[in-house]
Order: sequence, then C-alpha cells, then structure tokens
Amino acid sequence: MEQNDQFFSEVSRRNFVKGAGALAVGFGAAGLSPLQALAAPMLPKKGGLLRVGVVGDVKDMLDAHYIVSIPDIVRLNVGFETAMVYDENFKPTYKDGLAEEVSTKDGINWIIRLKKGIEFHDGKTVTADDLVYSWQRMSDPAAKHSKALRPFLNPAGVSKVDNRTAKLTLLQANADFMVTLAGYTSTVVPVGYENFAKNPLQIGTGPYKLKSFTPGVESTHVRHNNYWDSGKPYLDEVRVLSFADTTALTNALQGGQIDVAINVPIAMLPTLKKNRKLDIYSNSAGKITPICLVIDMDPFKDARTRQALKMLINRKNLMKQVLSGNGRLSNDDYSPADPNYNSNKYPMQEQDIKGALKLLADAGFSKSKPVVFDLKAPDDDAALSGLAKAFVEQVNTASGGVVKATATTVATGYWDTTYMAAGVNAFMTYYNPKPYFPQFSGMVFSYPETHFPEPTSTIKDLYYKALGEVDVKKRAAMVSRMQKEEHERGGYIIPYFVNAADSFSKKVQGINKRNSALPLDYYGMHFKNIWLDK
Repeated sequence: MEQNDQFFSEVSRRNFVKGAGALAVGFGAAGLSPLQALAAPMLPKKGGLLRVGVVGDVKDMLDAHYIVSIPDIVRLNVGFETAMVYDENFKPTYKDGLAEEVSTKDGINWIIRLKKGIEFHDGKTVTADDLVYSWQRMSDPAAKHSKALRPFLNPAGVSKVDNRTAKLTLLQANADFMVTLAGYTSTVVPVGYENFAKNPLQIGTGPYKLKSFTPGVESTHVRHNNYWDSGKPYLDEVRVLSFADTTALTNALQGGQIDVAINVPIAMLPTLKKNRKLDIYSNSAGKITPICLVIDMDPFKDARTRQALKMLINRKNLMKQVLSGNGRLSNDDYSPADPNYNSNKYPMQEQDIKGALKLLADAGFSKSKPVVFDLKAPDDDAALSGLAKAFVEQVNTASGGVVKATATTVATGYWDTTYMAAGVNAFMTYYNPKPYFPQFSGMVFSYPETHFPEPTSTIKDLYYKALGEVDVKKRAAMVSRMQKEEHERGGYIIPYFVNAADSFSKKVQGINKRNSALPLDYYGMHFKNIWLDK
C-alpha cells in the first residue's frame, strides 16, 4: 500500500467528511462530481504549532550522535537525519534518508552517495566532506558514542571519493552495515559540528531547525524552508516539552496543553481511549524490558539457576498483570522483526514449577538455602517497576520458599548510579526495537549488563564471523548457534514485548500507524509527515 493509501485509510470518518466537503468546491471547479470529490483523500494543511510532551529532566541533552533517554531521541529526530532509515518491514531504505545509493561488494568497503541539493539549516550544501566528518566523529575512539562502532570503524577508515560520495573501509567485514546506516544516531552533521553543550547553534539537515533549548523544560524547532523533501514539512513549528512524570504528561494531554504525549503509561490507555478528542497509537515492534541477571555473580553463576527462574514464571499472567495485555509474549529472545528471530524455533516456555525446582535443587538451593536477590527498577517507567514487582511475586510463590526475592524501586538517578553498578546482581532495563545484531552488540560490547558471555564462550568470534557472511543461509546457521547459547546460558529474562503507546489529539494527522522502532512511527519521519487539521 502506498503512503497516501495508508494515510487515507486512517483518516477518521469525521475528518474525512470535513476535509472532503471543504475540497468539493475545488474539485467541482476542476470538473469532478461531488461524489468524486468525496472519494479524494484529505490533503495536508500547512502551518501550525505541534506541542509534543515527553517525560524528561535537566539531564536532557542534544547531540546528533549520542542519546541517553527518549527526550534526547525526540529532539535528535526533529533536526537531524541519517543516510538510510527503516521501512515498515525493518529493512534499511533510501526513501526518507539522505543517501541516493549505498553499496558494497565485500562487506568491508562501503560507498555512500548523497542525494543532490541537500542543505543544512544554515544554507550550506551537504557534501562528502560532511559525511567524512560525521563518520569520523561517530567512530572517534575517545567518544562515548562510539562504543558500538569501534569494532568496525575508526576515523582512518573514512575517506572522500568525490563531492557527494564517501567511502567507509571497515576493520572487518559487516554485511549488515546498512542497519548501522539506518540507526537514528548515525546522522550527518556539518564539518566542525559540536553538541549543544559546546555550541547552542545546532545545525542539521532535518525538516526543523533548533530555535531554543532549555534542558528539562522545552525546545523549540522551526521549519527548515529549504528542506530537501519537496513540499515538506507541513508544520511551522514543533515544540518539545519535558514533564516530570507520566501523570503530569497525561494530564497535560487531556487538558489540551500538548497535542502529543510520547510513551504514555499502558495503565492509562483505558482512560485515554474514552476521551473522544484523543487517538491512541500502540504497537508491539519489539520493545523489551529485560530482567537482567548478572551471570558471574551469586546467586546466578550457575546457568541452572537462571533457567529455573525462566521456568517459574507464567508469562501470560505477567503480561496481563503488568501491561493489561498490551504486548505479546516472548521466549527470552529479542528482535522479533529480524529475519532470523527465534531461528531454533523454540516453543514458548510454559510455567514448569516441577522442572524449575529440580534445577534449583541440582544447583544446591533449597528452602533452607534459598535463592536470594533484590531486583532493582527505576521509578520513571511503570512498565519496569511493575514487572519487577510482579516477577518477584511469581517466583517467590511458585518456588514455595526456595526463591526469596525482593523488588526495589529506585529514583530516576538509577540510570546514572544503580544501573550496572558494582555489587548489583539483578536489575531492570529497556531497549527500543533493534535488529538482532545491533541488539547483541549493545548488550555484549556497549553495555555488558549481564556480563554475558561466559569466559569459555566463543560467541563473540561467531558474531563477527556471522556479520561478515554474505550467504544468507550460512549466516542464519551461525545466528542459530548464537541464539541457542543465549537461550541456554544468557542472563536476560524477557517475558514479553512491550507495546509502545503514544496518544495525541485527533487534529494531529499524517501518523502512519504501523510497528515502528521508535515512538509515534519515528515521529512521522522527523515530524515532516505530520500536519494539523486546524
């Protein structure tokens, strides 16, 4: 289905009749009958201010290549763009990206050619010099944001071919590198770019340019008049407002102070659905809220203990209790949109109390020597703290006292202090949807949360080999081996995939309601497809 057809199918009957009626006169003048006029989709309108709410604080930041939280991603997507983006099937595409072409023959040498006539916010034409600078900055070994890229690229591997073309020579073959090109932090910036902390004048290629930014309060972005995608954007201005918590966020939406609320609590969906002025966008593209068990710390050093905890839980009941059913079951695997998801075709893990207790007994645990741990979760996301509490209740009850776990909700400073801190052996985290290889890289190399893999494992070598394998069947066989080891010996417990939920005023149009890697379908591709039915 083409985008216009998809858009048309989602226009509410009220808005359709209102828009088509307004257009009927124009179509009549063009020789169309009123019936033909009514069959035409409502056309986007220019102008207006879109107010977007998101939970944030004074730690909000703006760096084209580095983010920490959802507010950072929102602001990143307003003003900056990547060479490629994901389509509705999670495959990299040029359509809404800056690249005209991306190619490789060996998985090592990658050629990126820019579209013609793309301008930065300051009017400068984007050239290969900017591509080179961007990728050198992204791969700078001294930078925080280069962790995931370091195994594949260093600044010396980036070179200019011609005025619109750059070449990336990887340190090792990566047949899946288009996924990196489509990652939302792989943006193109001008030569000399510095983040907001060093330079408040933020220059990108996106449909909106930064006018002002006060961390923890709001940012204002105004239309980029020479934007490369003809006719877009539609809005005059996008304002991103930070709220202290989800209660304040949803109250502002219902009160009309904002037009869009990003990441609304699942528990609020029934209330928001009753509001006739609001619409809901909820999808299950693969967001995970894993329970992280650190595998080289007691009481999780024995893989049987980790397996037993997976077997003690009732996943359906957890999803019902925590998400009110707004998700889909997971078997501790991740990346459901990846073509090699669950390559071993494991059946869904059912609750198996008898089997779990045997594993715990074999690992040396009993009522007199129970499995004791405290599962920590942040207070800024009910989906995390709710799962922590429900998980602990289930394993304690099902084990009959062989497991004595507690759940502690900690302040949002958790992300800076408690998360992966020394001595913490069990905690909650979250990831937005990613294909398999980037997610594996993140949890093993960038943020080794569970300390997986074990010292004797060869899975890291297998990962690099699989990345460089261009034969689809051979790669799938390698992924199958990787996933088998993760399934049997990993430290993640992923009971389900969480629906990402956003809510917005029905006057907000142009949102493509499909499974997406980020909230609000990538924010309408940098908010450029969104318009207001004023």
